[in-house]
Amino acid sequence: MYTIQENVRIVISLLRQYNIRHIVVSPGGTNIPISQAVQEDSFFKCYSVPDERSAMYFAIGLHLQTGEVIATSCTSAQATRNYVPGLTEAFYKHTPILAITTAKLERFQYQDYMQAPDQCSLPKDAVKASFDLPPVTDDNTRMQVYHNAKEAILETTHRNPGPIQLNIRIVDAQQGQFENVELPAIRPLRRYMAWDDWRDVELVNKKVLIVIGEHRVFSERENKAIEKFCEGVDAAVYVNHLSNYHGKYSVSANLLISCGGFSLLKPDVLFTIGGQTGDYPIYGALNRIGNAEHWRIAEDGNYVDTYGHLTKIFECPDYYFFERIASKERVEHQYYQKWKALNDTMNYDVEMPFSNCYAAQQLYKIIPQQSIMNFAILNSLRCWSYFPLHESILGYGNVAAFGIDGCNSMLIGESMNTDELCFIVTGDLAFFYDMNALGIRHIKNNVRILLINNGGGAEFKIMTKDWKQKVAVENFISANGHNGNAKGWSENCGFKYLSATNKEEFQVVKNEFVGSSDKPVILEIFTDEDDEPIAIQTLISANRIETSSGKLKSAIANIVGETGIKFVKKIMR
Repeated sequence: MYTIQENVRIVISLLRQYNIRHIVVSPGGTNIPISQAVQEDSFFKCYSVPDERSAMYFAIGLHLQTGEVIATSCTSAQATRNYVPGLTEAFYKHTPILAITTAKLERFQYQDYMQAPDQCSLPKDAVKASFDLPPVTDDNTRMQVYHNAKEAILETTHRNPGPIQLNIRIVDAQQGQFENVELPAIRPLRRYMAWDDWRDVELVNKKVLIVIGEHRVFSERENKAIEKFCEGVDAAVYVNHLSNYHGKYSVSANLLISCGGFSLLKPDVLFTIGGQTGDYPIYGALNRIGNAEHWRIAEDGNYVDTYGHLTKIFECPDYYFFERIASKERVEHQYYQKWKALNDTMNYDVEMPFSNCYAAQQLYKIIPQQSIMNFAILNSLRCWSYFPLHESILGYGNVAAFGIDGCNSMLIGESMNTDELCFIVTGDLAFFYDMNALGIRHIKNNVRILLINNGGGAEFKIMTKDWKQKVAVENFISANGHNGNAKGWSENCGFKYLSATNKEEFQVVKNEFVGSSDKPVILEIFTDEDDEPIAIQTLISANRIETSSGKLKSAIANIVGETGIKFVKKIMR
């Protein structure tokens, strides 16, 4: 029998999963759901110590004798405060204590409510970190409780061991209610350090997908490590323009994913390296990978569960990880070939209206090699991600915090120490937000700005297309109707100004925009707000992946012919 409060049951289940069996329990009312659960479970060895000051020192003694992580449990009000002397000793002694405290709901704090002091205001040298678990009310709060509880337990022994506070919010009205239910089954999570035993890391007969997020140029060692790993495993490497990786087994497949291709390409194991992808299609796809495992490789070792499937964290450099688990065997690369064959069916030469997407379609092949490309969020990054760029071109974007400010400034900073052309693709809101950057006196002639001016924020028109009639978008959400264009300001700042209002005018100026110049250049194109979503929908509809064999065969035949059909049929089996 367990409490009806799910956040408590989750903690009990995780204590068992991580083999935390010693628990020092101090009496009280708010922690009754915890005390009741552990006292009836033969897995736990419980110790009753009424004085919380004594209980924490008692827990330290247990650790010194057993070498294990020790849990404690106390009620609300002053109880947590009484832990502080012992927690301070544990902090400086590097003793892994999981201090499970309990508290009333947050709305009662600082409201003269009985027994409701702020339980998470411990001194910075009493615990390494504090984690707060809300009541579970929906899938989002359930995922938050899973995450915070797992991270709290992992942090007790992470790098320098030490005490961690895990605070559980208790609903008073449910405090004494119990039911005959099983503890929840929670997917395990383990962190691997470089010095750990990795013998249980197994990839035999697994399809592996490596997703590379935002990343600076890879070193020679990193490139070799990834490629050598891929030689011995059935792996594919998903990249976009911000990944800056172009190895043998890489595929730039944003359009394929946007058109439904991932339903045919799900991996058994997902690796992630680098930062954010800035790639909404792959994010949506990876949130639906079923039972596939997610392994995160990062030197910070942080618990970052982007897709809700994280099972392993490897705290080490990515090259170290790939070098360590590389196999000397050589395998058939059917999974990569499947990605490549489907990606090769994409048709980029689709007729579409004059738009950001059209500009990307017309320019992606003629951007000079060795250039630097910047993409201002959101629609510019989306549209250009559909089209492949030459592997010598570097890609960047402000996707870490994902704000529109500073896009022009970052581009100009990048242009300072190179003579290669440096481009940015930006919308009117993002451009005008940071247009003062055009006045920086260091600007060189290698700067190229493609400004798509559709009279407002195109992103907000795309995202609200299904409920535009219910919400007025134009005036304040997409900020339509702002005055002027970039001509006066850009020319005053020493830029060459080009413009186009239709396809014909664009064709006249596009080569001048990507060519050499004795001035930095801005090309402002004026598009219709309604054409932006139509262009995207047209490109995706023309490339939609159908799972029925007849339609898939027809799509592939248009691109790769009968020989290609036979090859694709072979790898799709």
